[in-house]
Amino acid sequence: MRIRDVMTKNPLIVDSETPIFEAKGIMKENNIRRLPVVDKGKLVGIITERMILEASPSPATSLSIHEVHYLISKMKVKDIMVRNPITISSDTTFKDVLLLGQEKRIGSFPVVDKGKLVGITTESDLVRFITTIWGAKEKASTLIIEGVSQRFGLFKEVVSIIDRHEVTILSIMTYIPPDRVDCNLIIRVGTKEVDSLMRDLKKAKFKVIYGG
Repeated sequence: MRIRDVMTKNPLIVDSETPIFEAKGIMKENNIRRLPVVDKGKLVGIITERMILEASPSPATSLSIHEVHYLISKMKVKDIMVRNPITISSDTTFKDVLLLGQEKRIGSFPVVDKGKLVGITTESDLVRFITTIWGAKEKASTLIIEGVSQRFGLFKEVVSIIDRHEVTILSIMTYIPPDRVDCNLIIRVGTKEVDSLMRDLKKAKFKVIYGG
């Protein structure tokens, strides 16, 4: 899966001379928290809602409301933006973006191809994608089978049991808990009634530790 499949294409942008109150208004109106900053077709920075809040005078300031508004009106995006932000290409894999976000502790990346901004991806895009492939919005249940070995044919065995119950499989994932060498098999199935399915899996010697 490439980031082009989950990114927001042709995102709203501002230039570096945009007043920050105008950038704030664009974010509020469009329910977004970040804006790429583009000058003459080139990405030069990124500004976030948090940057604007941190740049605003504290409520405890001794300035009058008129002085506060005056100071804010003079501030421009270039005064507080992150310059030359880390970018990715639309060919970057979903996994690599997740790892890069964790490594850099960054919640969004402008997507640049051949020097041109083509999109932006944020943690919201990534969560939405994970929610979709997980089938979290479907009428479904989760089964967790503990201590699954890597033996050949195991998935086929599990799937055949589920098939006998005429239940749709929405997703299958594996997870290795800390300090373990074997993994847990996590399956989302398209039914709320899993008691009989769990019984058959247990009869087949699978250790089902959760179903619901």
